[in-house]
Amino acid sequence: MKIMRIDIRLIWVGILLTVAGCSGDTGGLKLVTVKGNVTVGDVEPFAKGLVIFTPKQGEKYLGGSAVTDEKGNYVMRHATQRAGIEPGQYDVSFSLFRLPDGSSLPDQSNVREKKSPQELGGVQFVPPEYLTFGSTKNNTVVPAAGGRFDFDIPELKAPSSK
Repeated sequence: MKIMRIDIRLIWVGILLTVAGCSGDTGGLKLVTVKGNVTVGDVEPFAKGLVIFTPKQGEKYLGGSAVTDEKGNYVMRHATQRAGIEPGQYDVSFSLFRLPDGSSLPDQSNVREKKSPQELGGVQFVPPEYLTFGSTKNNTVVPAAGGRFDFDIPELKAPSSK
C-alpha cells in the first residue's frame, strides 16, 4: 500500500506540473500591444522620456511603462517586464529629468552602480499636471485588441527656483 501512495503522489505532481506548464509564460495575464508617440508642443519629440500607464484606482491589473526613443516613440512593457499591458482604464503620466540648463543627464550605461536622476543633479521637466498619477489630462482606455496611443505635452521646462 505504501508503494501505491507514492505513485499517486507522483501522478498528482505530474498533473500539477503539466497544468502549470500549459499556462505558458504569461502567468495568466492577457497582455496586448500598446505603442505610440509623445510630442512636446505638437512638434518636438519627447525623447528619452518615461511614459507610465497606471491603472485607474480600484482596478486589479498592474499597468506598465516605457522609455521613448529619440523620435518620441514608445512600446509599453508590463510591470512584470513582459511586452504589452492588460486591457483596461489607465491614467497616463510622463517623466523627464534633465540638468537645470536643459541638457541631458550624464550617460550611466557603463556604470555599475547607477545614481538616481536627483543624485546626478537632475530636475523634473514635465509639468505637474502631466506628471502625477491620477491626473485627468490623459485618461486612456486600452481595448482588448491593444492599440496606438499618441500624446502631447504642451511644454517642458525646469521648475522655477524659489
